Amino acid sequence: MLTGDLRTRSARSTSMMRSQPTTVSEKELDPKTKARMALESVGFDLQESQQYIEYARGLSGKLGRFKGGFRWLYLCAAGFGAGAVAVAICSVLKLVNEAKVGAQEQLFQAGYGLGVRYLAWVGSSLVLAAVAGFLVCYVEPLAAGSGIPEIKCILNGIDLPNVLRMRTLVAKALGIVCSVAAGLPCGREGPMIHSGAIVAAQFTGASAGPLPTPYRITPEARDMVAAGAAAGVAAAFGAPIGGVLFAVEEGASHMNPTILVRTFVCSAVAALMVRFFAGPRGEATAWGTLGADVPVEFGRFAVQSYTIFELPVFALLGIFSGFAGALFNFLNLKLSLWRMRWVGPRGHWRFLEVLIVTAVIISFNFFAPLIKGGSTAMGDFDVSQTLFVASGDEAIKQLFHGQERIDPWMLLFFALIHYLQTVWTYGLGVPSGLFVPSLLGGAAFGRLVGQAAQGVTLLGARPGVYALVGAAAMLSGMARITISLVVILMETTGDAEFGVPIFIVVMAAKWVGDVFNEGIYDLHIHLRHVPLLEHRPEKHLLALRAGDCMAAPVVCAPQISRVQDLMDMVASCRHHAFPVVQSSSGHFVGMVERNTLMHVLLLGGKCGAFSDCAEANGKGKVAVSYSNMIRHGFPQCPPLASVREAVAAVPEDQEIDLAPYANKGSFTVEEDAAANRCYVLFRTLGLRHVPVLGPDHTVRGIITRKDLLAAAEHGEHGEHGASAGAPSPASEARKDSPGECGADGSQGAGLPEPLGGRVAEV
Repeated sequence: MLTGDLRTRSARSTSMMRSQPTTVSEKELDPKTKARMALESVGFDLQESQQYIEYARGLSGKLGRFKGGFRWLYLCAAGFGAGAVAVAICSVLKLVNEAKVGAQEQLFQAGYGLGVRYLAWVGSSLVLAAVAGFLVCYVEPLAAGSGIPEIKCILNGIDLPNVLRMRTLVAKALGIVCSVAAGLPCGREGPMIHSGAIVAAQFTGASAGPLPTPYRITPEARDMVAAGAAAGVAAAFGAPIGGVLFAVEEGASHMNPTILVRTFVCSAVAALMVRFFAGPRGEATAWGTLGADVPVEFGRFAVQSYTIFELPVFALLGIFSGFAGALFNFLNLKLSLWRMRWVGPRGHWRFLEVLIVTAVIISFNFFAPLIKGGSTAMGDFDVSQTLFVASGDEAIKQLFHGQERIDPWMLLFFALIHYLQTVWTYGLGVPSGLFVPSLLGGAAFGRLVGQAAQGVTLLGARPGVYALVGAAAMLSGMARITISLVVILMETTGDAEFGVPIFIVVMAAKWVGDVFNEGIYDLHIHLRHVPLLEHRPEKHLLALRAGDCMAAPVVCAPQISRVQDLMDMVASCRHHAFPVVQSSSGHFVGMVERNTLMHVLLLGGKCGAFSDCAEANGKGKVAVSYSNMIRHGFPQCPPLASVREAVAAVPEDQEIDLAPYANKGSFTVEEDAAANRCYVLFRTLGLRHVPVLGPDHTVRGIITRKDLLAAAEHGEHGEHGASAGAPSPASEARKDSPGECGADGSQGAGLPEPLGGRVAEV
């Protein structure tokens, strides 16, 4: 128990909050560390503070069931919204494509020459590409690409600002319509996944009637985003099971049966929504008939069989696709690095690149069918025009189900040109997906192999089947998607019989591709130096201990603290959370988050949380309730000016007991614990920070995901083995990094120099 007069207690408290800072110049940091410092992470650990437990007890019974019912209602609404966005994208895209082709037919019938029709075709494509490029280059850069890497990072625990806001959704949906209609080799499926996640994220801030929002807790909000991403897959392919598996495989890293059920409900509603509005229409069809049509539908195979002798051929096709996928990723990585250096994420140069790439690709694809004597009438759509000019969905259907034999040289020519065009386009300043372009390129090569195998009587090959497995192999070779891809294709084609050959080529392509590099989504994540925690820890962590990775010294908050000292700490220190220690012994009590501490300081004076001797009078009482903080905007940090104004009215001798607001169940590790074990804790439990305790149960340091990744990278270069407590490069850099709550309480704003310590959280 703390003894002595108030002045002695105050001095001890202040000394515990302060430590000697280590200044690191920004010029001394490598670009990767600088980029990581600009990003924050999110903790998914459950709250076990006395304050939250009392709040949770109040939600039991009918009130809790009422709030739980709103969770299911919001899940269904999110699925409906994801389906509605998918239907809107496909409907508008269909109208634009029909208008483009119709204009070409009118020009042809009016007797205009090829030159006029070419100018009209390229001109309309440039206008559409300009709209898509404008939305990315000048309105919302986060609308570029597929959005899958961003969603994967969010579900992994990275806070990427503005990725899930409505402005991004509008730019993404309108941009993908324009980029696909322009004729670029872009797929709309990835942007639909991103759009579904954005729609679901809007419900994380919705209220539940008289109750606070059901998704106020961070893990539940994360699960809602995962359900939205799965709904996006279901809306794009009409594959609810595939959507759930995609969310598990590529996104959410903390799954349990409850989350799976919620994700499936959201996906099923999205698929139902799409099938209803995309179903058959006509006088002979009754209202409410659910059709097989979905935004991406590849049709049914008439013959659903293959021979055992074809399995080795399928495996070879998968091996080749693994090489091709690895080469695709390598080339696109080099191109992306060039774009990052010379083009930039937005502005005139990136917009100009969109126009140049569009003009070149559309011009080539317009004249390519004429090389083999194709029709000059755009509406005829012979095989060559279907491949080069028609939509990717129609081209894939032609390769899957076309009965006539396609010229092998035309197939090879198209496969190579489309492969290079996709490399050039992915990463361009327009919304674009990779699913359909990669499926189309793989289907063309698979069809080529299938037609060649038709000459072998023993095989009895059907080219359409080879096109199917080739499409799956190519996408797996590029993105390294396995289980979810197999199920998506089985649901899309309605042919579960092809599950085995698809599984063989998918695994072969993934294994071969992994020998050379990572999947395309992971490469683009690493290009931005995002501190993503992969499924398996870095092998270099095996030789390190927690003491080698931790950030030290630590800014701690005594359990009995002066209110003014706490105000000074949050005002001058950007840390996301603070270890709470016993005022006398320094033993670890728990972790108190910054937003909780700021709300307690804001409301404590009105709620009677402060006293002149908190140790004697507080007795662990929760004066500032959790529901009261929610009513004042929790979990967002209140503006620092408001907190400072509230604390200014508090006498200087007032104290507060932080024990009721500290998460006493925080996971901790000893200094000698293996860094590999710390990685598993972060990855499987969704932690944001782990305190490192010494033998005397005092706080020696704190580990974050950035510390682990930085330690692994230094270990890779032979620099491991640092003494315990030596600051890691990541922790050194945090002094100059933006915190979660800025000086004004806003996201990402800068803060003054910290009082001490380097445990600013990521």
